[in-house]
Amino acid sequence: MLRRIVIIASAALSVALVSASLASAGTPMSEQHAKNLAAKQCAAEKKADKGAFRATYGKHAMRNCKKGTTDETQSELNNATQDCKAERAEDPDAFQATYGSEQSQGRNAFGKCVSTKARDEVEEDVTAFDNAAKECKTEREADADAFRETYGSEQSKGKNALGKCVSSKVKHTEDDETTS
Repeated sequence: MLRRIVIIASAALSVALVSASLASAGTPMSEQHAKNLAAKQCAAEKKADKGAFRATYGKHAMRNCKKGTTDETQSELNNATQDCKAERAEDPDAFQATYGSEQSQGRNAFGKCVSTKARDEVEEDVTAFDNAAKECKTEREADADAFRETYGSEQSKGKNALGKCVSSKVKHTEDDETTS
């Protein structure tokens, strides 16, 4: 009788530990995926315009970019997940045909859907950054003094004007996208 109680208790403990580890395994992977996607986005922004990247994110540009971008990327991943769930629920066969591969018999369709949508968002963000940087540089070339006065702060004597300009234009672009 005692042996049976010990076996049942051990089995219950094992089930509890396995389910707890599975439940906690979902969050770090999602966070790690967001961090990886943020790092890729930051690297692409840096490649698009190194000067504007440094001016926007400061002394430790890559670290600051990753920190500032990870939450946004996590949100984009969550939105992509919801979009893919809705798309899959609407027409499962079309969903499998669009995103699934023959080798995996469609088992990877959901993951491919999420990664495709998230990658598209990152590309849009990088394009917005690059366009803002080009626009700001054009503005600065047209009238450098007015540019520094408009975007620069008194403490930095206008040295941060390019970064402030790019940040404001990217934010303005994002605001326009959310209201559309």
